[in-house]
Amino acid sequence: MMRAIFLLFALFAAANCDQLSVLFSPKAVEFSGSSRLDADSLPEVFGAALGYSVSLPTEWDGMVIKDPFNTANGAVVVVAEGLDAIALDGTKSYQLNGNTGSVALSELLQKSSDHQGVGFAVDLKESSDKFVTPLGTVQPDDEEVNPQHLKPKSNKADSDFLRQLAFLNGLSDLLVTSTDRIPTVHIVRMSFEALLAAHEQNSPALDEAKKLFISALSQLKTASEKAFDGSVIVGVVTASEGGVVVRSKRQAGQGKQEDDKNPLNLAQKYNSNYPVMFNIILWFSVVLAFSLIAISIVIGTMDPGRDSIIYRMTSTRMKKDN
Repeated sequence: MMRAIFLLFALFAAANCDQLSVLFSPKAVEFSGSSRLDADSLPEVFGAALGYSVSLPTEWDGMVIKDPFNTANGAVVVVAEGLDAIALDGTKSYQLNGNTGSVALSELLQKSSDHQGVGFAVDLKESSDKFVTPLGTVQPDDEEVNPQHLKPKSNKADSDFLRQLAFLNGLSDLLVTSTDRIPTVHIVRMSFEALLAAHEQNSPALDEAKKLFISALSQLKTASEKAFDGSVIVGVVTASEGGVVVRSKRQAGQGKQEDDKNPLNLAQKYNSNYPVMFNIILWFSVVLAFSLIAISIVIGTMDPGRDSIIYRMTSTRMKKDN
């Protein structure tokens, strides 16, 4: 009986597990295997692919850096909120432990800025008519989509999804046509939550929405390859509980105390250079202290003879009468 319960629990956990899919990566970065990855390690994966100094978990063998001098120059990540998995042909997919991947990706922007890169994140669900990026303003793609099962005129969820899809295609067009410096990190969030609430799990409308999304991802991958000359990593992260974890910052009320921002009393997060600087200062202080002790002992035991500097500096010269 206990074994059957355990198997049911394992199947349920596997069915509700988020997923990382790598659509494209440069030749210097190889993805292989199928081992699971902690959702909190997503910034480390994309950061390592960009050539940043990171500490990947030793038990995860899904990525190998073949050439550290020719890593990716850019990262494009699409977060599909509300989906636990998506079937993509010709990609490497890895199940994620935990559902905090959407929040963890915000650290990738910080890593990019620490390495003098530029990055931006946009939530297409919150965009109305346009949104602004470092490349310029993104307008919805003018190409009209005529879905067979989605009803944008009568269903607001379908209309919102198609609007997000148009923005995603508009970003692809902007990447291809831009002549300015392209940001290093792009994080784009799309929401399937309203669509899933409006349609059945295996309904034709939902299947059509996923196909349109996959087609938009293919267009974005092609645009990213062209914009970065093939030196880019393109990935898709599904977030089954996207509506709960999408916020990258806590929004506390003005009346709350400072302790409410850190209820678990977590320690301060230090910079990666902190251990290096700590060791330099520590051992330099130790060497300096022992050197001072040694010098003091040598001077204290020195013979104050006529040929020593102590005698010459402290003795007074006798005057002679002529």
